[in-house]
Amino acid sequence: MKAIELIQSNVPPVRINEPIEKALNWMDEFKLNHIPVVSNTEYIGLLSDEMVYDYNNLSDSISKINFIGNQHFVLENTHFFQVVSFLSKFKLTIVPVCDDQKNYKGSISGKKLLDIFCTQSGFSSSGSIIVLLVNNIDYQLSQISQIVESNDAKILSLYSEPLESNNQLRLTLKLSECKLGAILQTFSRYEYIVEEIFSDHEINNLSQQRYDHLMKYLNV
Repeated sequence: MKAIELIQSNVPPVRINEPIEKALNWMDEFKLNHIPVVSNTEYIGLLSDEMVYDYNNLSDSISKINFIGNQHFVLENTHFFQVVSFLSKFKLTIVPVCDDQKNYKGSISGKKLLDIFCTQSGFSSSGSIIVLLVNNIDYQLSQISQIVESNDAKILSLYSEPLESNNQLRLTLKLSECKLGAILQTFSRYEYIVEEIFSDHEINNLSQQRYDHLMKYLNV
């Protein structure tokens, strides 16, 4: 999914010759800390509430504000994951989208990106989450997938977090199945460390000690 496909029509930009107060009012109306500024179709920059408060004269035109260093935007063909990374990197509440001539095409709010992320990652679907700790040299996605699928479940999404201090990976798996007994038994048999479990039908947020108790109960 590309940035041009994510654009929202309900957050309009402000014009460079409009009063600063209007920009602040729109930020308040749309619950944003930033608003795109344009001149005709040309993208000028991203106005933040901090820039407004620093300027401290709401009746002046937006053109009086210096936008150097505040011209953040992504191109139309930027991938969804890159847009999310861009939003996080620059601590934005909205991401302007432009073509390669810097013509403004629209914007994407942080809330919109979060909604899409939850849908695409499977987090909004019913199921469960298992967090595994795996040594870097032992990580085999094919084996993890085989363990899950052999127990009649599917991996809806998987995220990895390197733990550089001990050469391990923390793997977060969103699964289609809520009942995890058989899957946990199989992970234990393959000597995977289950750090946490989140499920609608089983104990939430298991610590390693409570996981061990569950394994004992299951006679593993």
